[in-house]
Amino acid sequence: MTLLCDGKLYTAPLPKNIENALDVGTGTGKAHPPTLIGTDISPIQPNWVPPNLSFNIDDAAKQWTYQPDFFDYIHIRWLCGTMKDWPSLYKEAYRCTKPGGWIEHIDVDVNMLCLDGTMPEDSAMNQWGKIWTEVERKTGIVCDMVKSGCMENGIKEAGFTNVQIEDFLAPTSPWPTDEKEKQIGMFYYLFLTQDIEGFMNYFLGQLMGWSDKEMANYAACFRREFKACKIHAYSKWRVVRAQKPLDA
Repeated sequence: MTLLCDGKLYTAPLPKNIENALDVGTGTGKAHPPTLIGTDISPIQPNWVPPNLSFNIDDAAKQWTYQPDFFDYIHIRWLCGTMKDWPSLYKEAYRCTKPGGWIEHIDVDVNMLCLDGTMPEDSAMNQWGKIWTEVERKTGIVCDMVKSGCMENGIKEAGFTNVQIEDFLAPTSPWPTDEKEKQIGMFYYLFLTQDIEGFMNYFLGQLMGWSDKEMANYAACFRREFKACKIHAYSKWRVVRAQKPLDA
């Protein structure tokens, strides 16, 4: 996403003098001035971090423990398939954001796009979105973050205003001729294929009833299609930015 956003860690129009920022679902953390708190349900964060960065092991789906009107900026990135109740999370974010502060949520459409007809109907890439749509239907966990409009709708319902929406297309493998797009595609290819089983084991194995053999066969087809670069697919990423009213 950093490459896709021309090297920016965020796109919200933040002033230079912000004090506190929150990164929800931080993973291993992302640098941000001046005081950043990163939360994640998994303790995978590094021990050596900048002095302005701290980590909390926390479940963002539960009630937040931060004081009201505390954060100048709340950042959420790529949490599709982790939440059932996005409206409640956005309400907690609204409560904890300072008047005039910003929220920014970046997430992805599970359906891969192809603009030149190179993606066969029966390909593993084309089936990817249909699989996760079925996961969402059976579990209630939101997987389709873009088509559903859950980000912009939930953020508006929470009370944020000045809502801005921006879409990006990321190549899913290094098939483009443009150098920047090729680089994005290479990173995307490595990211998705190095541990596709990690995406699949819980949802498809435990919840959807796929056998180990079925998952292994699908993963092999998926990797083969990505490596061949014959399917010119994109993933659509959506950035939603919004501001808490100054008079809130």
